[in-house]
Amino acid sequence: MNYNFKKLFNFRDVGGVVTENGEKLKEGILFRSEDLSKLTKQDIETFRQLNIKAICDLRMPSEQKSRVSRVQPGPDIELLSVSIHDKSQEFTHFEFLKFLVSKSTTVDFEKIMRDMYEHMAFGCHDEMKEIICFLSDANRVPALIHCTGGKDRTGFVAAIIQLYLGVPYETVIDEYLKSNDLIAVKMKRTESFIRWMSLFRISPEQIRPVLEVRREYFEDVYQKIMKQYGDIGTYLEKGCNIPRGCLEQLNEMFLSSNEGQ
Repeated sequence: MNYNFKKLFNFRDVGGVVTENGEKLKEGILFRSEDLSKLTKQDIETFRQLNIKAICDLRMPSEQKSRVSRVQPGPDIELLSVSIHDKSQEFTHFEFLKFLVSKSTTVDFEKIMRDMYEHMAFGCHDEMKEIICFLSDANRVPALIHCTGGKDRTGFVAAIIQLYLGVPYETVIDEYLKSNDLIAVKMKRTESFIRWMSLFRISPEQIRPVLEVRREYFEDVYQKIMKQYGDIGTYLEKGCNIPRGCLEQLNEMFLSSNEGQ
């Protein structure tokens, strides 16, 4: 389904895909997107029509302050703010500028991204528990999960949820990689801005690992999860200590037969 947003490019439904058992994840239960700081008045009205009852914001405090959401919590919308980013990577704008100027010739952006995924998968068990239990409450759906670009943090959580619900791995990867198409224009502008901030010491090739999702980012940590836990369900239940009840509620909300659809 296409959503008619003018200033929200990476918005989509986590549902609508078919599991290995032939069941279809219900649509309209959980959405994913980039941040909500640029919404037009018409975008806000379109958003309201989705009847979203809860928002899970994965951004760090500095991101929330610099890109204030145009959809605020209230009686009709509950907000969970929980960052799954490595706090050591949280920069102010000034610190980021100094970082780019001083480290631009030596910084390995691909390593930064791989370290970020490693942290999300193995350093954020408590946060994952909070997110999954929040989203598994039927009183909070439809719900939205988002970060700044909607590609890495949101992409990781959405992929884990889809895998847990039985969506084939390749389908999950396809869904994960869609961000590259949806935010390509936006990331091109970001690339130009970062190069300018670094006084053009950073090449497009050097910065690209930060501006796109890559199969290997997710696949590397997925393989480690599977090696350590055997399957995503065990990872969530034993690794992230998520109560079985929350996981069962997630199943009940999302899974429906394909018959008659």
